[in-house]
Amino acid sequence: MQTIKKIRVEGTAYECGKQIGEQAEREIQCALKAYKQLFMDTNKTSWKEARERAAAYIPWIEKYDPFIMEEMKGISDGAKVELIDIVTLNARSEIMSVPDGCTSLAAVPPGTKNNKTLLAQNWDWMAAFKPSLIIVEIIQPNRPKVLMCTEAGIVGKIGMNDSGIGVCLNYLSTTEQAHGVPVHVILRGILNSQLFSQAVGQVSRLQRGTSANYLIATKEGEALDIESTCDDYDAIYLTDDTIVHSNHFYGPKHIKIKDLARLNFPDTHLRHGRGEKLLKKEHGKIDVETIKSLLSDHINYPDSICRHGETLSPLPGRPLPSDTVFSIVMNLSDGYFELAPGQPCETPFERHTFKRVNELKQPTVTHS
Repeated sequence: MQTIKKIRVEGTAYECGKQIGEQAEREIQCALKAYKQLFMDTNKTSWKEARERAAAYIPWIEKYDPFIMEEMKGISDGAKVELIDIVTLNARSEIMSVPDGCTSLAAVPPGTKNNKTLLAQNWDWMAAFKPSLIIVEIIQPNRPKVLMCTEAGIVGKIGMNDSGIGVCLNYLSTTEQAHGVPVHVILRGILNSQLFSQAVGQVSRLQRGTSANYLIATKEGEALDIESTCDDYDAIYLTDDTIVHSNHFYGPKHIKIKDLARLNFPDTHLRHGRGEKLLKKEHGKIDVETIKSLLSDHINYPDSICRHGETLSPLPGRPLPSDTVFSIVMNLSDGYFELAPGQPCETPFERHTFKRVNELKQPTVTHS
């Protein structure tokens, strides 16, 4: 069974980064190797060209949060790679737009069993990136503790903090391009937030480098979905205590853009509708097991919510093949998440929570 390395770091931004770099050096090298290949195969972009493009995002990262840049410097020193390589990993969504097929959702009281706030996602990407995944707990001064699953070297991804705020990410794509704050830096900004309003503000406070969807929830029983472009955004509030998002814009504001993901990912509509249908059916009874079952759904296999896309060769009208690389269900009320490394239909979920100092207990394995 595939496992994902879990590491725990503590200290200043630079110290945390250095510890991540040292402990995840092998996974960072895997990420660099995989993106070098993907950039060339997809866009005929050399790593040298990618690094040159990434340099334009450094001022935006420093303006957004200099401590995040300090963490990147620490990662580069710890992993013995150049800083621009780590910046390139963190700006990979801005340098090259390659669609994935993620499906995310939230369910809050009274739609959930025992009034829990639940946030979940299947993160769909290419199987070649599985060896680069890590689960990292970051204990940082004057900011919440962060617990997330990310690609090694990338400072922000899908996860939660000990203030009870969690975030999921969906790929969106438009013809709009700009220099601005990278998606993965914004994700870390959300996870660094103590308040729900602060987390929302982390998306909107500076121009963004590309389009993305951020689904944010809080243990206080609320969630909000933010569809963003480089210079605009739309906020979608829950209906019937649940919300589902896939890879197309559907907010009421109808941001004026050309939705490339809608064109390139026709299965996005079914995944969105299917998720809403399954949640509506279980209203008032939704729990972690309900969501695990939903994330394992195979309608329209292999381009289903539980994605096995690489098992089938490309076909006319079908998106670029990708797989569910990991599945995550966050219980923000109780402060833990369960994660399946791989497709949730066949991989056991492991429970991860914030550890006390010197606590060495291994995560409990549960089977769905």
